[in-house]
Amino acid sequence: MKVFNKIVLFFNWVAILLLLGAYLAAFISPVMVWFIAFLGLAFPVIFIANAVFVIYWMVTLNWNFIYSLVALLIGIATIQRFIQFGTKKEVVTSNYLNVIDFNTHSFDAFEKTEYNGQLFFETLQNIKPDIMCFQEFVSYDTKKDKAMFKQLVTEYKDFYTHNMQANEDKITGYSISILSRYPIVNSGFVERVNSNGNATIFADIKYKNDTIRIINTHLKSIAFDKKDFQTVAEIEADKNEKEVGLLDIKSIAGKLKRAFINRSKQAEAIQKFIEKSKHKIILTGDFNDSPASYAYNIIKGDMKDAFIESGSGFSSTYTGKMPSFRIDYILADKSFEIVNYKPYQLNFSDHKMLSATVKIN
Repeated sequence: MKVFNKIVLFFNWVAILLLLGAYLAAFISPVMVWFIAFLGLAFPVIFIANAVFVIYWMVTLNWNFIYSLVALLIGIATIQRFIQFGTKKEVVTSNYLNVIDFNTHSFDAFEKTEYNGQLFFETLQNIKPDIMCFQEFVSYDTKKDKAMFKQLVTEYKDFYTHNMQANEDKITGYSISILSRYPIVNSGFVERVNSNGNATIFADIKYKNDTIRIINTHLKSIAFDKKDFQTVAEIEADKNEKEVGLLDIKSIAGKLKRAFINRSKQAEAIQKFIEKSKHKIILTGDFNDSPASYAYNIIKGDMKDAFIESGSGFSSTYTGKMPSFRIDYILADKSFEIVNYKPYQLNFSDHKMLSATVKIN
């Protein structure tokens, strides 16, 4: 038993070191040390491993449980980004904005399956949004447009809009768009580190006697192809080496590495923009990264996270073929209060739609 426990203790220390590395991933740019970003991505697994070691040592009445327990407690702030207990709900009657963030997956415009969008519009009617921030927002002009997009244009034609096409005449939209019930008095780009649709825009809205800056971002995606998804599925199914080739794994790791680096550059550009802002900010978007990541940490800064403020349970916002993580966010100025955070599953997108009420104090 002593020999076995020594082996367990060895792996326990490995798990502790990995956990500490996962904590550091939020503070070290992947541009400087790229491999540490993988530890941040694996944080939930590493966390669970350390929790298992705590349970093992406690069951065997061994004081070694203290090591992993201390390591877990050191990162309590990181743990709270993944799991919360008790949703903060409140009926708000004045000085508030109902905010929506949603990666629409182009309203399924480029897939063959037809979906009924009735649930989407019923959900919007219940939320009564004041601000809607969309990513992967299909163009109204595309030949692939869908009935859901046309209906959105009709039902919210009175909303002010800003998008990557910088066309304010109608809700055309491309990749990222902001729709506001309140007048947009200024708008533009925050950053365009990437040449494609992964970018960040802002719109200053006139709310009563104040101006509030809305930022909508879509950080660099991993750009997996069908072969990559197949490899991930085979790894999850624990297939043998013949079926999961080393070159396939290297391809996935390489794409993850490039995405980590690109997102860190975007995040730093967003951070600089936020620091210069004269207005209080509400920021939403698809970060394509976990709450333990450098990108999340540097963008969030001292802002409030809607899930941390009023979420419940273990949050996951991505529902696609990769392991489920919280990669979509609603953040707000530290002086604002956030209540009524809620995710919604809609079957035409691989992301959940998020809503929250931001109280303007």
